[in-house]
Amino acid sequence: MSAVTPSAEQVATPPADTTPQDAEASGRLRRAWRWFALFRRTRPFWGSIWLGLGGWIIMSLTFAPLQVTLAAGVGGMSGYILGGGMLLFAGFGLFAPSQRQLAGLLGVGFAIAALVLSNLGGFIVGMLLGVLGGGMVFAWGPKPERPLLRRIIRREQVADAS
Repeated sequence: MSAVTPSAEQVATPPADTTPQDAEASGRLRRAWRWFALFRRTRPFWGSIWLGLGGWIIMSLTFAPLQVTLAAGVGGMSGYILGGGMLLFAGFGLFAPSQRQLAGLLGVGFAIAALVLSNLGGFIVGMLLGVLGGGMVFAWGPKPERPLLRRIIRREQVADAS
């Protein structure tokens, strides 16, 4: 069998069954992706993701019934406290980027403390992800605004409005 390649006319013309609703949904999807890209670029996104993943790993390895956790004392509660704190600092990195230095520093501190207090910091994986993410959150800085980028964004906003 040979592969059939479409002609130039078939590629250039949209399918006949395309409706205005499809075009509107495509426009909404494009605007949502543009919003997400702008959200991601204006905050320490990847550092927060790594820090949150490390906190989740540390927390998930300490899941136990409440009676067992309370009977274990500090050793039982530390996984919840440290992992939950790392998740909280990841949220601060995403939703309050002006507090990134404190969130990154405390995230690294909690990750290192989890090495001693909670199952070797999620069997070292959670601790490493927490240190990596906390460092990325701490080191992130907003990019300076460029005039060309500002003009492009303004043009897109005017095109979306019309």
